[in-house]
Amino acid sequence: MCGIFGIKFMDHGRIADMELVVNSTDTMDHRGPDDAGYWIKGSVGLGHRRLSIIDLSPLGHQPMFNEDGNIVLVYNGEIYNYHELYKELSSQGHIFKSRTDTEVIIHAYEEWGHDCIHKFNGMFAFGLWDERTQSFWLVRDRLGIKPLYYYLDDNVFIFSSEIKPILKTGFVKSMMNEKAIDSFFSIGYVPGPETMFKDIKKIMPGHFLCLRNGRMNQSEYWDFAEVEQVNLPMRQYEQRLENLFRDSVSMRLRSDVPLGVFLSGGLDSSAVVAIMSEILSDPINTFTVGYTGKQIFSEEPFANLVAAKFKTRHRVFKLEPDDFFSSIVKLVEFAEEPILEPAAIALYHISKLARQFVTVLLSGEGSDEIFAGYYLYELMGKVNRIQKYVPMSILGLLKTVSPHLKRVKINKYSDWLGLPLEGRYHGTSSYLTNTIKREFYSNYFYNSKGDYLQDTFSGYFEKVKSQPDDLSKMLYVDTKTWLADDLLLKADKMTMAASVELRVPFLDYRIVELAASFPSNIKLDSGNAKIVLKSIMKNRLPDSIIDRYKMGFPVPINNWFGNELLASIQGIIIKSDIMHWIKKEYIDDIIMNHSKGIEDNSKLIMSLLVFVFWKDHYKT
Repeated sequence: MCGIFGIKFMDHGRIADMELVVNSTDTMDHRGPDDAGYWIKGSVGLGHRRLSIIDLSPLGHQPMFNEDGNIVLVYNGEIYNYHELYKELSSQGHIFKSRTDTEVIIHAYEEWGHDCIHKFNGMFAFGLWDERTQSFWLVRDRLGIKPLYYYLDDNVFIFSSEIKPILKTGFVKSMMNEKAIDSFFSIGYVPGPETMFKDIKKIMPGHFLCLRNGRMNQSEYWDFAEVEQVNLPMRQYEQRLENLFRDSVSMRLRSDVPLGVFLSGGLDSSAVVAIMSEILSDPINTFTVGYTGKQIFSEEPFANLVAAKFKTRHRVFKLEPDDFFSSIVKLVEFAEEPILEPAAIALYHISKLARQFVTVLLSGEGSDEIFAGYYLYELMGKVNRIQKYVPMSILGLLKTVSPHLKRVKINKYSDWLGLPLEGRYHGTSSYLTNTIKREFYSNYFYNSKGDYLQDTFSGYFEKVKSQPDDLSKMLYVDTKTWLADDLLLKADKMTMAASVELRVPFLDYRIVELAASFPSNIKLDSGNAKIVLKSIMKNRLPDSIIDRYKMGFPVPINNWFGNELLASIQGIIIKSDIMHWIKKEYIDDIIMNHSKGIEDNSKLIMSLLVFVFWKDHYKT
């Protein structure tokens, strides 16, 4: 796990500046505290910060070159099948000087060109400069586990693992992207390729970018929209998933540094611990978050149960309200893109604790999006049934009355009842619908916000229009949006802030493709979700873990946004310039309703707080 940076001036006569490359790259020193490398040649500059995981020797130094010095690579991530590729490439006559997966990428590119990407199983983002063709090749892994940003104008091309290095160059101003604001408040993040920073974009998951002679082209090299469902006996589904999951976990244990697991006590992270315990002989390091205070739900007892069963070395971080609020600035600083993820703060603190003992951590991220773990999938089915059996006249009456009730959820559900799946489904984090936006946004912003959010989701639904059922469509859309641009962004940025590498065995692309081939009724049936995964874990985990309600490091912000603190939060929000986009009277309403216990508006209040802090931190 590392941080990468690159710059290319379109004027071949302009020489890249070493000081600029060093200063920009070193804004990511948290991503790579073990080593740093920089290289310039003519109009091209590359930088790298290294977190040593595989082959800790100086031979893993980057930028890395081929034997002739005409291919230069900066790389972030892990190619888990590098052992197998090393043997295959060696048999073709390639000579290696290190044991790194970095060098495997270089030789694979020499052997197979751009097609080498189909050989890689891992999480990765890399930039490869080919001196022979004077071209850049940038690649992001299939699921978007590793981030990769870029900026392009007529004068310069810049790319990086993070946004701060791009801003540090001075060629890009820190300006707000107004077309992304609606996305943030509506769903809590900004779906790619846009970011909240004007003109800075993401390379999309499963895509690569080529830059040559000032012209840029992007191509999608992997997708699973057209995977067909296969009907098999249940035992065959179980065997296929069990074999692949074991192989995926085993591959992600390849490391020259200590490993551990984020253990929430839920099914997914507990499943990772269960399989690891069957592979490893030494005790596993596990880490979880706990909370103090009355009437606060904590997953700590469930995590303790799993830790005791598998005799792990278990450690708990107790997150206090003061830790949480003092860390919102850290969330904004390290996540860079504003995200509405209270769990990101818990993840940051537990990563700092874990870093004292391990450098690599595994988690259960991604299972919910491929095996239908969220209640919202079931709820959307209920909405479909209501639409089918309740007369439109009654639904229309509800829609007329609901804006006057001043209840966020009532307005949201009312809007959903009047829309088809493609128009209402924006993922499990969806919060603002059109009725709420009319009340929430200023008149100026409501009329100028544009359709980026809906266009993005409509595009993904179009790709899966031939899928036989709504659940398959929703899982695909969530994997392309919520998973890539919220959960995985949070996972990467907050663990790397503590110089920890996070690995996600459920997101091995082979498992994603396998899950997509499962009929929907063996993913979710009458409220029972993750049916195949539960089946292969039933003899490994306690029933209380398998059958428990999905939580996932819940942070009790509803309890913490108490009346005393709420007044301070309201003051921070009102004193900002947010009223250009948001109506003050609506803010007052949601805070009043929250303080009186009429409804839980903690999520919306936090979105306002994060937005204000983000604007202040990045001076947009």
